[in-house]
Amino acid sequence: MKDNLKVMKNFIPFNDEEYEAVAKVRKILDSLGGIPCTACRYCTDGCPMKISIPDLFGCYNDKKIFNDWNSDYYYGVHTKTSGKASTCIGCQQCEHICPQHLPIIKYLKEVAETFE
Repeated sequence: MKDNLKVMKNFIPFNDEEYEAVAKVRKILDSLGGIPCTACRYCTDGCPMKISIPDLFGCYNDKKIFNDWNSDYYYGVHTKTSGKASTCIGCQQCEHICPQHLPIIKYLKEVAETFE
């Protein structure tokens, strides 16, 4: 705990210019249409189809931002050992446990349309 408190010893809050910069970056990221998943992985344990939801969302976000072949490649890598987005059966277990309250099933359909 002492180490954690040391970090705050010389704390300097953001000034108005820094807050504006953060808001500008957030607006840009929001405009890209990515999935706002924090990759906490709570959704993966209960998935009966063993879909690695955060990994697939990460591939989707990378494709939206960078639009390169790596996203397609890594989608293939992740779905070799877990379910594809299209294997979702809509049981909603993931949505009930998601701390971000994301519409995961809707997003999985978007991921499937993008990669499959």
